[in-house]
Amino acid sequence: MENLFKEKSECIKIFCGQETIVDPYEKNVEVTMMNSIPIKGIVTDLIASQMIWKIPGITPNKAKEIIVKKKYENLLKASQKIQIRGEFYYGWRIDGQLQYRIEQDYLRAYVYIKKEE
Repeated sequence: MENLFKEKSECIKIFCGQETIVDPYEKNVEVTMMNSIPIKGIVTDLIASQMIWKIPGITPNKAKEIIVKKKYENLLKASQKIQIRGEFYYGWRIDGQLQYRIEQDYLRAYVYIKKEE
């Protein structure tokens, strides 16, 4: 896996945000975006049939699978959006938690661009 990571990895920019509660009664939150943090990761496209199984409940326009080193786990959890090849993607979340899978020293996560209604 290490050799594959060295050969196929590319730059991914992680954008974290700081949440500020605007109205505690309505639970409105305003997110202030921070500067991006570049990391290396392997990016692969997901086809439509894979999206149905890997990102249930989301109707994406485009989806990708990213593999990053485990040391970036907290950064990935705190991400608000992820920039890949100039496009902004959002992580697949359930109950506000980013969903990912740990595989030895790497994390596998799914990101998507939501379809415009």
